[in-house]
Amino acid sequence: MVQRSRHLTAAMLVLGVAAVVPLAAAAAQTAAPSQTREPVRQEDARQFGDRLDGQIAGVCPVPGDGPPIGGPGDRAPLPHTRQRLAEGGPLVILAIGSSSTQGYGAPRPEASYPFRLERDLARRYPDSRIQVINAGVGGEIAADQLARLDKLLAGNRPDLVIWQAGTNDALRAVDRVRFAGEVRDGLARIRAHGADALLMDLQVYPGARDPETYAAYVALMRRLATETATPLYSRFDLMTAWENDRAHPSPDLLFTDRFHLNTIGYACIARALGSAIAHAVDRAPADRASADRTPADRTPADQASAAVSAPTSPAGSDQRMARDAAR
Repeated sequence: MVQRSRHLTAAMLVLGVAAVVPLAAAAAQTAAPSQTREPVRQEDARQFGDRLDGQIAGVCPVPGDGPPIGGPGDRAPLPHTRQRLAEGGPLVILAIGSSSTQGYGAPRPEASYPFRLERDLARRYPDSRIQVINAGVGGEIAADQLARLDKLLAGNRPDLVIWQAGTNDALRAVDRVRFAGEVRDGLARIRAHGADALLMDLQVYPGARDPETYAAYVALMRRLATETATPLYSRFDLMTAWENDRAHPSPDLLFTDRFHLNTIGYACIARALGSAIAHAVDRAPADRASADRTPADRTPADQASAAVSAPTSPAGSDQRMARDAAR
């Protein structure tokens, strides 16, 4: 009986193996077509950039020569940057900030504003090797950025530092006197390293819980830029202009959280910033030459250039600026 059972088990195993072989062969034949399919190719950085260029073509027009970037009086607003580009030498830009610099809401690093800015400036100045270092960290306030600024300056030796600040400080209602002091301190450190400084203010945020505080920070950034004779790139003014431009309606520039920018938003901001930097750098000699002309002798280009010059620094303390902005 035991012997018969063993024979029966062996026969069943043989039959099972025989059945598995055809099934495996069939499965292999079924899988064969999928193995021969062309793999889905991911866009490289250049292909992605080219496609994004096409998406923003004709949208988010840059008003005039871009948002105001100017220096006090007849001084070039970005003298070190201008010299590096005029010489055709390498230009290192350090972009420090929070999530708007880091690129939160963008599907890939190449969609962040620093990467897009590098691409834009490289096209404008093909003789120079442009590098834009993304030093954005989401959630930071000015105090956090100030704490790591010295290390970033020493490690990267930038020619230009773009400091995006104010948004998270406004949302957390950080004391404005403290914020003003931190910005002044940071700007002094940047200049001590021999780099140009460029401030970038807050983005438009319709969902701010405390609109008055948010607006006060926008005003405070303007006052700080004027008081320290620092060029200011105003995202707030630019995005407001896009919203109000009914003749050229812009696409939605905000991410799904309705706070951060989306891919198109970052691309539009970077393109406008590249235009503004180029205008400020390239127009500087003409600005000084046109300063000696009478108003009747000045061309429309001279008048447009004069419109982007920031006023000289008024005397005043951080406390007075912060209190004025809070009114």
